[in-house]
Amino acid sequence: MRVHPESGEKTLVLGHFIIGLDGFPTREANALVDILQGYITQVENTVTWRWEEGDVAIWDNRATQHYAPADFDQQARELRRITVKGDVPISIDGRKSQFVHKP
Repeated sequence: MRVHPESGEKTLVLGHFIIGLDGFPTREANALVDILQGYITQVENTVTWRWEEGDVAIWDNRATQHYAPADFDQQARELRRITVKGDVPISIDGRKSQFVHKP
């Protein structure tokens, strides 16, 4: 969990990059992440954008997750992603995030 630097809200950051949960054995961590990820990606918990020419979508990855279903059939899809360098995440107990490399 982290605290959003602008709103002060607590957020849970998930996604395909999760490699484990501190304090949980791998099997239990994977099961918990699968449950939460399944909830996040349910249609009623998502925003569906009906694209029109010239649209630009911007979202705050500090509190949302991009999830693009392959629902564009044979239509061309062009994606240009820009990531803006941001703050160092701070946990709900005040600790600053650190990069941990696990081989």
